[in-house]
Amino acid sequence: MTNSSSSQGFNLLQIRPVRVLIQWPLYPYIFQIIALAVFVTLAIIGWGHFVPECVNDKLYAKTNIVNLVIWGLWWPMMVWVAVLFGRIWCTVCPLELVANGTERLGRRLGVRQLILGKWLRSGAVIVGLYAIIQLCVAGAHLHRIPAYTSLFLCSLLVASGMVGFFFKDRAFCRGFCPVGLLLSTYGRGGMLAVRAGSAQVCINCTGKDCIMACNRTKLFGRSCPSLLNPPKLNSNRDCLVCGQCIKSCKPDNMQLIVRRPFHPADAREPLASWPVTIFVMMVSGFVTGELCSEWKTSQSIFLWIPEHFTERFNLSSVGGWIEGVWMIGIYPLLLWFVLGILAAFNSDNAFVVIRSWRFLALPLAVIVSSGHMAKGLAKFVSWVGFLPYACKDPLGIKTALEMSSKTIRQPASLISVPIISLLGMILVIAGMYFSVREAKLANPETYYLRLSPKVILGVFFVFIIFGWGYMRQF
Repeated sequence: MTNSSSSQGFNLLQIRPVRVLIQWPLYPYIFQIIALAVFVTLAIIGWGHFVPECVNDKLYAKTNIVNLVIWGLWWPMMVWVAVLFGRIWCTVCPLELVANGTERLGRRLGVRQLILGKWLRSGAVIVGLYAIIQLCVAGAHLHRIPAYTSLFLCSLLVASGMVGFFFKDRAFCRGFCPVGLLLSTYGRGGMLAVRAGSAQVCINCTGKDCIMACNRTKLFGRSCPSLLNPPKLNSNRDCLVCGQCIKSCKPDNMQLIVRRPFHPADAREPLASWPVTIFVMMVSGFVTGELCSEWKTSQSIFLWIPEHFTERFNLSSVGGWIEGVWMIGIYPLLLWFVLGILAAFNSDNAFVVIRSWRFLALPLAVIVSSGHMAKGLAKFVSWVGFLPYACKDPLGIKTALEMSSKTIRQPASLISVPIISLLGMILVIAGMYFSVREAKLANPETYYLRLSPKVILGVFFVFIIFGWGYMRQF
């Protein structure tokens, strides 16, 4: 049971407009409907459209509204929102609406819906889905071709609907959503949290409406659809901030708290699960590749091995796929082998080195997320200027041709590269601080033995980001 939340931060429900919004029967459904409409519209616009032969695919990714909105604007914004505010994106996610709708349909039709097993709840499937998506980004240029992006969006809609139909209790969000692990891992230190106001009020509550299984099928004022125990919430890992427990709480004791990041009152896990560990390893490789892409020198060094392998064996037709395997597979293994050795410096046991990855995963995820934020910021400010052109020319073909011929100029970045570089370094340094702090809170007696991996990864990211703005001539 949690202590009083008054010491954790400010209860946003004290602000009348916020309280009215959360208590509104259509919240969060109206926002999910709007998001679904945008989702479907983009899928329709992008359907069957490929990069024209005479247009550079990197430029076309910015002029086509489907690629621009999904990969250039939404994705960077979601990373930032996850780190700062936890899993609040899930509140407006259209996939949750689709899964919720088909789950209700299956229940009405008498379908014997399955319970999500432990293995599925662990995130193992999500790890696999994430790997497939990143391989498709590297090999098939998913993020540059509207037809592929459209197919990706439609696949998510179908998958969420099918899982919702055959499984119960928000199964898609808990076990199949391809960004679920990213949101739960990045969002642990978020500044927005649902917590009980008073532990004693929850103890004295006789209705227990926020946890009653019979309320789970309600459309309004449900008990927690994620099967959490709201009065005992002490982590942002699984809470989707949907507000249902706030609506169902008869004592009016559940609160929506805004507080400082990585609040010390939250529970910490000394060891990450293996699915989470493997996921963080893969993301560390992806983020390293993304950071290096902003500086040609670092990019050429990062891709030297896969490019030479491709050239040596004449595999240029699958070069992108090889780079993808390197980025999320081989490179992370090499990186984490080194970090694991540093973490288990006093041991010559390989098993100890590998086991140390589980101790490192969650603290290093903080640094990885800060690097991801830096890349997201750089991408957003350089892509958002294309939005007015994309609104006028959604397919982006005419715009891309005119920019290629220099009939019209490409829009400049909203913020200069040196300033972006400086902000990125600040983000990573802050990430290093919170990483060490998180490790100390999770393992107060042994955290100092694993300081070097955090320092090395953080300094490595800072150096790359420094190169963006101040070493581009090299």
